[in-house]
Amino acid sequence: MAGPPNSLPPQAIMMQMINGKLVSRCVSLVAELAIADHLKDGPREAAALAAATDTHPDALYRVLRMLAGLGVFAELPDRRFQNTPLSEVLRSDAPGSVRSYARWLGTDLHWQVVTDLDHSVRTGETAMAKRHPNTPPFEVLAQYPKAQETFNDAMTGLSLADGAAIIQAYDFSQVNRVVDVGGGHGTLAMMMARVAPGATVTVFDLPHVIEGTKKRFAEENPDGRLHAVAGSFLDEVPGPTDLCVLKHIIHDWDDESARRILNNCRAALDEGGRVVVCEMLITPGPESLPARILDIEMLAGPGGRERTEAEFADLFNRAGLTLRRVIETRTPIRLLEAVAER
Repeated sequence: MAGPPNSLPPQAIMMQMINGKLVSRCVSLVAELAIADHLKDGPREAAALAAATDTHPDALYRVLRMLAGLGVFAELPDRRFQNTPLSEVLRSDAPGSVRSYARWLGTDLHWQVVTDLDHSVRTGETAMAKRHPNTPPFEVLAQYPKAQETFNDAMTGLSLADGAAIIQAYDFSQVNRVVDVGGGHGTLAMMMARVAPGATVTVFDLPHVIEGTKKRFAEENPDGRLHAVAGSFLDEVPGPTDLCVLKHIIHDWDDESARRILNNCRAALDEGGRVVVCEMLITPGPESLPARILDIEMLAGPGGRERTEAEFADLFNRAGLTLRRVIETRTPIRLLEAVAER
């Protein structure tokens, strides 16, 4: 049995890194097949799982065996498998489920982005620009309806975990009007409305996204305080409002586009209003490794970047805002609160 990674020779460590794409693909595959869902009631044989998922029994067994070696599932005698704490988060109904995110990373479109990372490194452009020149990344995504649906589900799933951390860390109770800028299908908006019972919360996103948001709010908006408005935050942000919240939005964009979005948020603020940007931060220490990895996703995918606190402060200043404080959460996300300059 191998020891801790730092006890392995460099070649072995490098081989683990190189083969990481196989691990990622297998995780995406079992997420797509909903294997963790099939195991929620207890252990099952690989052959039974194969029959339930229309897959080859031996091939599926080999995938599950490999993942079990990493703690994703546990292998029992007679080719039986059961869930572990790691595989539990791949269940559709698990709190903080990452199943949809794993499925998104396994789509053909996302693998194209990873394959074409060399184009980004050589040119500084998004990887999508290689196969879809002159087309903005999110417009490319809209051309793949199934991938778009998976992406939206992934963002909704992540919002549940990230949203809970944001709600716990920030006081929304005194806010009267909130705009969730790029708020997708309204997961965070609904959480904010629950902790700010006197506030109206508006989700602002692109028309094809807002269609789904309106359907959700029609079913889950008993007191009518949730609103869904279509538009582009590159053009404007609806106001006036006390608070603009942007969760995992600014990192999608280059500096000039990010400044433009923040400037539109500032223009929407009422007197004394605030902007809260919810992002991970690049720091000197190893704790920012998740942000550094996601930074490569931003480089190849939408063309944005993860930033340091100083880079955010500069970005705010260029948009007429001042970074007032940075609030930690129980996740890697930090809440950067900015106010309009007088």
